[in-house]
Amino acid sequence: MPAAARADAANHEKKGSIKKIDIFSHVLPKRYLEAVRRRADDRHQPMVRRFAEIRALWDIDTRVSMMAQWPDLQQVLTLSLPAPELIAGPELSPEFARIADESMADIRDRWPDDIPAFVASLPMNNVPAALAKMDRAVFYA
Repeated sequence: MPAAARADAANHEKKGSIKKIDIFSHVLPKRYLEAVRRRADDRHQPMVRRFAEIRALWDIDTRVSMMAQWPDLQQVLTLSLPAPELIAGPELSPEFARIADESMADIRDRWPDDIPAFVASLPMNNVPAALAKMDRAVFYA
């Protein structure tokens, strides 16, 4: 760490803790990853396999353990690729978005001090479902 950054960190510690919030932290919740694995076609399989190798994307215990290095860090979760509309047509993408959001709500509820919020996923290839989901998203909060 550069000397200036160490000095800044030391000054912040003297003044008290300053919360840092990562507002664009990607995640592939296990239930969503499993659904994607079942549905992925040849185009998406390489991406799904690669992302499955990044444990902190889907194993939230691992992610939270890693975050412990920075006690003032919180994350706002966003869904990693593939998005619901990339993996499913308009008839199935709302179900994929539902699985993603319910999974992220479960994560938020289990680790509220580390992960206090998430960004809702919308089925962007199904405009009526996306609009309805926007109205329901406030209930996940």
